[in-house]
Amino acid sequence: MNFKILTNSPDFKDPDPRLEQYATPVDTALEIIKKANSRGHLSGKVADLGCGTGRLAIGAAILGADVTGFEIDAKALDIAIQYSRENNLDIKWVNGAIENIDEEFDTVLMNPPFGAQRPGADRIFLEKAVEIADNIWTIHMAETRNFVEKFIGSRSAKIESRYEFDFAIPRSMSFHTKDIANQKAILYHIASLR
Repeated sequence: MNFKILTNSPDFKDPDPRLEQYATPVDTALEIIKKANSRGHLSGKVADLGCGTGRLAIGAAILGADVTGFEIDAKALDIAIQYSRENNLDIKWVNGAIENIDEEFDTVLMNPPFGAQRPGADRIFLEKAVEIADNIWTIHMAETRNFVEKFIGSRSAKIESRYEFDFAIPRSMSFHTKDIANQKAILYHIASLR
């Protein structure tokens, strides 16, 4: 993997609090990409739901995946498009709500909204991911573990593995009081049984 391209991938220029736009930290993105790749989950069609500036999509594309990034915020998507073009990455970018996706994928990678600003925002992403993909790699706050596990248990899906880690959130919104806040998070690998 060309670590330099992933390491230099852009963050949000003007993150929107309503969309809970927190860029996936580079080291976290790298771990997700490594774990998904080691299971063979980047060898087919991959979707990055709520891709933001494209960090997970970029990591998957570097490894040769057939990647589509979906993002509702056109400004964030423009950053992803420009960076992928500058680095000759073949990624399809789609500006629109994830609820409108009707294509199927082998794998979904996502760092969805955590639901702190809009309760239930993470539910929409989980529903769509289970609907369209065989394997899902998704980040959620550790405090929502009961919700995520109950939700997945009520769908045609199962949690294959979970990895707990600290998710670093730098001061990027007007209401942030710390330079960096570390939140306990969980990376889930979920297998759809559809």
